[in-house]
Amino acid sequence: MVKQHLKRLASPRTWPIGKKTLTFVARPLPGPNKKEHYLPITVILRDLIGIASTTKEVKFIQHNKDCLIDGKVSHDNKQPLGLLGVVSLPKIKESYRLTITEKNKLQVIKVDEKEANQKVSKIIGKTILKKGKVQLNLSDGRNVLVAKDTYKVGDSLHLEVPSQKIISVLSFEKGALVFLDGGSHVGKLGTVESIEKETITIKFEKELYKTKKEYAIVIGKEKPIITVQ
Repeated sequence: MVKQHLKRLASPRTWPIGKKTLTFVARPLPGPNKKEHYLPITVILRDLIGIASTTKEVKFIQHNKDCLIDGKVSHDNKQPLGLLGVVSLPKIKESYRLTITEKNKLQVIKVDEKEANQKVSKIIGKTILKKGKVQLNLSDGRNVLVAKDTYKVGDSLHLEVPSQKIISVLSFEKGALVFLDGGSHVGKLGTVESIEKETITIKFEKELYKTKKEYAIVIGKEKPIITVQ
């Protein structure tokens, strides 16, 4: 039987919560992201946004369908919000994107109404289906069907949510603007200078750094197409 709560002392270091203020914190339902890269909606609404002060109030907001995750109504207070996902509160007309800081702590940043329906997801795999169709497997657990296999693992999709309509493809290549979700340079934006197998060289301002390719998420060319900082 799955435990309903998680001890705060055992929670991931990326979670921006007090470790010793209380004993327990809501245990999120299993999600596609790494456990370090998602938060239960209770923690988002109560501890980060501050629209609720108790779990009971969070449940009340959800019962009235006043909480959306990536455009879909959220019904469970333990539902996880993954990295770069958006929680929307239509009643007060506010939306927030979950991102990560340079101190390796998750945070929410306010985004405008137009951006609330947009998301960037990294292609982590491809599956060939019948009749030549291709299924793109994305970093946030989504699967998108495409007619032609013109996509590469490592590229990012700029999506409209919740329809999953592909707005554009962001290629992982030299000159691409990437956001790092791990490593010693987590939370930074940089431009890809070179790609060598599983290692890439990234330029931050005037300095060059090497990091793992798996940490990089393409979010634009010259400027990010979504707000991450």
